[in-house]
Amino acid sequence: MTRTPLHSLIALGLLLLAGCAASRPDAATVAVVGSERITIKDFEDAYAKNNGGWEKGVAATPEEREKFLDLLVKFALKVQEARARGLERDSSIQQELASYGISIATSYMLDKELVEPNVKKMFEHKQDEVRASHILIRLSPNPSPEDTAAAYKKAVDVIGMVPAMPFDSLVVLYSGDESAVMNRGDLGFFSGGRMVPDFEDAAYRLPVGEYNRIPVRTQFGYHIIKVTDRRPAPGPVRISHILRRFAQTLEDTTAVTDSSWAIYKQIAAGLDFTQAAKEYSQDPGSAEKGGDLGFFERVRLPENISAMFFGNPVGAVLEPVRFPYGYHIFKITERKAVPTFADIERDLRTQYQNSRYQTDYQNFLHGLKRKHNLNLDVATMFAFTHALDTTKTPAAGWSDTLSASLQQQTLLTFAGRMFRVRDVVEFLSAGAEFKNTMLTPGNIETIIERFTEIKILEEESKGVPKRHPAFERLMSEYEDGVLLFRIEQDEVWDKVVTTDSALRSYYEQVKENYRLPDRVNVQEILVNGDSTAKAVYWMLQNGADFGALAAEHSMRPTMDEKRGIWGLLPVDTRDITKKAWTMAVDSVSAPFQANEGWAIIKVLQKDPARVKTFEEAQPELASAYREYASKKREEEWVEQLKKKYGVTLEKESLTEAFRRKSGETP
Repeated sequence: MTRTPLHSLIALGLLLLAGCAASRPDAATVAVVGSERITIKDFEDAYAKNNGGWEKGVAATPEEREKFLDLLVKFALKVQEARARGLERDSSIQQELASYGISIATSYMLDKELVEPNVKKMFEHKQDEVRASHILIRLSPNPSPEDTAAAYKKAVDVIGMVPAMPFDSLVVLYSGDESAVMNRGDLGFFSGGRMVPDFEDAAYRLPVGEYNRIPVRTQFGYHIIKVTDRRPAPGPVRISHILRRFAQTLEDTTAVTDSSWAIYKQIAAGLDFTQAAKEYSQDPGSAEKGGDLGFFERVRLPENISAMFFGNPVGAVLEPVRFPYGYHIFKITERKAVPTFADIERDLRTQYQNSRYQTDYQNFLHGLKRKHNLNLDVATMFAFTHALDTTKTPAAGWSDTLSASLQQQTLLTFAGRMFRVRDVVEFLSAGAEFKNTMLTPGNIETIIERFTEIKILEEESKGVPKRHPAFERLMSEYEDGVLLFRIEQDEVWDKVVTTDSALRSYYEQVKENYRLPDRVNVQEILVNGDSTAKAVYWMLQNGADFGALAAEHSMRPTMDEKRGIWGLLPVDTRDITKKAWTMAVDSVSAPFQANEGWAIIKVLQKDPARVKTFEEAQPELASAYREYASKKREEEWVEQLKKKYGVTLEKESLTEAFRRKSGETP
């Protein structure tokens, strides 16, 4: 079996233990492995990390906890042995750690310095609902510099008028928002994720009653925003309803009104709402569910509706409410608390990646370019981009048109580092990202931009260990994972040798696991109609060769070449194999109607269910044997390591695990 270091790391979940126990001498111990103590906190953190979170640990059975502790002990033993052998000093391991270390540091930096703070900001925005009005100075999707400057100046001029004129009057006079005449710029309440990012960020920065002094740019144009109210966001509320519809002609409005109030009075007198919804509601989507509509957030509802839903207690049945299409009788059935960050972090991360990440990422890069004084030699870039054959892609010989002197020219510098044209050539030749990209000037500029992006992120990631002390722990985990893979390769996978005698011996132990079902080999003639089938059958009865007739008459694709022979198939494969199993070998059926036409079949062979021979089982047997032998070798090796380093288990301490709250110091 072939394994890669990355596969091994993922499979083991980077189960690091080293260093934790020493920093918490007061923590209860669940195991001692050689010189290393595994504490309850170590166990909790590793279990939660590798089994779906803290709540999974809380719900884990004693057997599940003990099984995971066994994994931790084995991990610790193997890593101690790897370090005892000095594998961390092996040049190939050092090279792997160095090559992956940069990418890990870059990913860690982007998560901690870009994604995480912005996800937390999104969460903070969801804690409050903001009400704002705005004036939009609209811009076309692709405005000219002159149009942009004119719109910006107009926005600044309007901002200057705010202290002297009512905001809603300025809305009517200057806003390019089509709805301004109706709502006078009032957007109502909203929370995080409801507005375009730049508008939302600006609104949440403003105190109630304040407006922005610098125009806010979005894809729609420039905005002047005034925050008029702010309130805490409640948790969502669950609603059920009964709907009574008007006829399209509205001729029955009085009858529907009367029936709605009659149903409401029955519920008030004790009729179960769920039963009433099933019996009376004319909403087919919810009636069978007792009228349940699910949960609603306040900011997603019209103000008059949200006031009803959020202004009444759970269990309240509201009086019938008229809408243009009929009456609703609503019931508030459940109210949830405002979700915690832990509750919605995963969803927030997904939302952030889909809506804001790319813009924030580009801003992050621009900041790094300024910080590290990026300088691009435009003349060299022009010479590079125009020196290539635009009909080629980065395959062999693509860079032959670049002179040695051009390749030596400096293309860009930053942070005291210098990169030549040849560095980009090597980057392009070594990677697969642009292997099918035509070498046009525009594409080469994109490639240079990508090269610059990678290198400047690498430069910034050098400071990650100082800025984020926890990163050292992550790299230590990664190193342990690489060491684990290497020593398992040496002690388990490389020591398992598959020989013919070993396979045959293993086959004798497990051959009952390798069985063939009842099988039958059928020869078939398939034709379109019963008259043709009868004619063919008459020829067979008069001595014609079955195979020759199948080759001549069968309409099934490719079966003419096979003379109608299917080969051995499990009996349950097709209707014809099921029928053939009931017949004698060498017998021929009369014509019968099959799914695709009319068939005549001949039974060539019947092979009852049996154990596979060694030769038949060998392809799948070899893989199973290697797994079996590897597991056996690992068990023997682990027992040797236990004797060498010593293992003490205190399983009774596992009952104390997960009693604290997630993140709480024990």
